Amino acid sequence: MIFFKDKESVERFKIADKGIFIVCLMLFAAGIITCMIPVRGFVPHNMSAFSYCSLVIIWGLSIRRRILDIKVRHRIMTSCVFMILLFMLRMCKFSFFPDLVEIEEMVWYAYYIPMTAIPLFMFFAALRVEPVKNGRRIDAAEKVLVCIEAVICIVVLTNGSHGMVFDIQVHPDKEYMYKWFYFLILAWMVVFGLATFVTVFRKCSLSLARKRWYIPAIFIAVGMVMLFWYLIGGGAPKIAGHKLFQLQEAYCIPYITAMEGIIQTGILAANTGYATLFDYSGINACIYDKAGTPAFSSKNWKEGETDEDYRICSEEVSGGYISWAEDIGTIRRLNNELEEVTEALENENELIRQENEVRAERVSYETRNRLYNRIATAVRVQALKVDELLSKAPEDPEEEKKDLMHAAILSAYIKRMGNIMLLTDKSSSVDTEEIYLALRESLDYLALKGCVCDIVKNGNCLMPSSLMLLSYELFEAAIEDVWSRLNSCVVSLNCENGYEMIIALDAMADSITSVWKDRQIKEAGGRLTVWYEDDTHYIKMEGLS
Repeated sequence: MIFFKDKESVERFKIADKGIFIVCLMLFAAGIITCMIPVRGFVPHNMSAFSYCSLVIIWGLSIRRRILDIKVRHRIMTSCVFMILLFMLRMCKFSFFPDLVEIEEMVWYAYYIPMTAIPLFMFFAALRVEPVKNGRRIDAAEKVLVCIEAVICIVVLTNGSHGMVFDIQVHPDKEYMYKWFYFLILAWMVVFGLATFVTVFRKCSLSLARKRWYIPAIFIAVGMVMLFWYLIGGGAPKIAGHKLFQLQEAYCIPYITAMEGIIQTGILAANTGYATLFDYSGINACIYDKAGTPAFSSKNWKEGETDEDYRICSEEVSGGYISWAEDIGTIRRLNNELEEVTEALENENELIRQENEVRAERVSYETRNRLYNRIATAVRVQALKVDELLSKAPEDPEEEKKDLMHAAILSAYIKRMGNIMLLTDKSSSVDTEEIYLALRESLDYLALKGCVCDIVKNGNCLMPSSLMLLSYELFEAAIEDVWSRLNSCVVSLNCENGYEMIIALDAMADSITSVWKDRQIKEAGGRLTVWYEDDTHYIKMEGLS
């Protein structure tokens, strides 16, 4: 079995996140503390801005690592850039141009560039959260809003010439009054800040995450309270004469905490929860860096332990590689079962093959036995006659010679009829060459008796097997009938326009009439015609089809 490390890898992941949280908390505390320290002598009064800039950078880097959707990630990180710009503008205003009223005033105006851009790009990020139904319309809306943002920035930066944002009465002391365009800017920031939260919440399909809507809502509410406290109080709130926070942190920190709450509650999907993912997925795996050091592993991973039920696989990933254990136990058991079943089937198939061979051999024997029985039945009369002729011992040599010639022609019929029956058993039609050869052999033996014999053949064709058997049987029956009186026999085979056999005998074959085996001949597709003319007995067998 493969086992994975449990607590070690999980704790390593938790400590990493906890370390980021502690660093951010320390930077936040350092920002508050350094903001409360009075500016005297060598005290670096920009430490709070540096602390908050570092906090924003760290959080932005975590966003870059956690948010998978590139469009959402880029827009949130753009907001982080504007947050850093806001703190840098504060440092420029209080440290670099303390005596240049015009530049200091322009830097003050420039605050509203990042302050109006941060909620806008946060809203853009919310629009890009899946599902995105109409990407082209969102692209067009972004371009329009960016143009409006540019107009707002230009109006603010040129306030000195028109006074639509602030009515500055005393420049050195910054005594001013808010004008109508300032409230338009304020509405812009509030509307897009709230729209970001509402849009992300509406796109979330996880019921558990939607039930935790109050977590980011609390951060947004706290941020608005801090911002209005700053605006209503006319500056940074103080405790025992020490500033608690300034405008920049009151504006940026609520965005960071609210967005982090949205990510942590699952309203916005992020690349987090590695331990939970590994444990719930059941994947036995470990991620290594380029040096081969384990960076993260599931709880049951044990490096180097394998058995026949598991196979270790590896694949390169960005920054290293991942190894995982693939459970092949089920596949191995199925393969074993398949081998057993295959072996059983092979044995069964072998038995079936042997049974089929035995069955085929038995069928072959039965078929041959039936065929041999048919042949024996067909030539039984001739075989008995041959036995009778050969078993008697006539005293007259001439009589013995006639019996031998008679037996020879009967034997030729037995042999040739058997051959024809063997051929016709395998095919429904046979070439007329076969009956020609059979008739010729019979006529050769008949010629030994002293008969004048001849056979004429014109053409060649296929004829029904049954009709060929009847034709040869007809010839033999006619010869047997006139054996003692026969002096000449002529056979004509005409195969040019169908099949036709004519037997001409100089003696009358009384047993052969026009109704000889009439039914069998008609079933075979033939016709028998018998006539006597000029002392010659003619017998004609012809095929009708």
